[in-house]
Amino acid sequence: MSTTKSKVLSNVKKSIFNLGMVVLAMLTVVSCDKDNTSSQHGVMAISAKGKISDDNNSSKTAKEVGSNIVVSDFLVNLKEFELELDLDYEDDENEQWDDDRFYGFEDEIELEGPFELDLLKGEINFINVEIPVGTYEEIEFEIDKSTDANSELFGKSILIKGTIDDVPFIFWHDFDEEIEIDFEDPQTQIEIVENETNLTILFDLSQLLYGVGSVDLSQAVDGNNDGIIEISPVDPDGNNEIAAQIKERLKDIIDLLDD
Repeated sequence: MSTTKSKVLSNVKKSIFNLGMVVLAMLTVVSCDKDNTSSQHGVMAISAKGKISDDNNSSKTAKEVGSNIVVSDFLVNLKEFELELDLDYEDDENEQWDDDRFYGFEDEIELEGPFELDLLKGEINFINVEIPVGTYEEIEFEIDKSTDANSELFGKSILIKGTIDDVPFIFWHDFDEEIEIDFEDPQTQIEIVENETNLTILFDLSQLLYGVGSVDLSQAVDGNNDGIIEISPVDPDGNNEIAAQIKERLKDIIDLLDD
């Protein structure tokens, strides 16, 4: 091979090598930028509370619900919270959110629980977790029976106690139900930012047990005359229909608030 051809071949090899190094450097920068962007996190704090009010939205006394009905306990067992990335929004705004390996299966944040809540104890902060910043769709969670043998909710998903005309009553159910909640305003998004985002799940007990569309507990009876009005799917007192009404109504009285 002539000296001239050898030099040309050498220059070509050097050019290819240099081009390869430039491409590699560009890929490294893109990769770093993507990793740096997708690693941004914020804190999502979720709390829950019960609300009791009359039709005029004025406050009622702590546990009085309607005429001659007093609620002393309202427990619910929640589990398997899911928060799904709003991919339609993120595709338009931030293409880097398409990296499924970062979020896991189908870009969902999953929190197993369980979370046992006493809704008459004021506002309860029960989730405080670091998650990627972004815009998310509605929150989905499951109401299911407790498996904690030391809990009053053991074998139950919801438990309400109180009095009806001064006679003690107990309502419980063991249903398994998935609930999806979002803001009342469809234009309001669940936005997780780099600092703390506070969300509140509101259980409006007045809608459940008082006012228009509520369940009329005054119709419940002590069918077996043991001194306790029992309302449950087991139905010892003949109140099974009321138990079913409470179960169905419960799904309609849960809202999401942005603090």
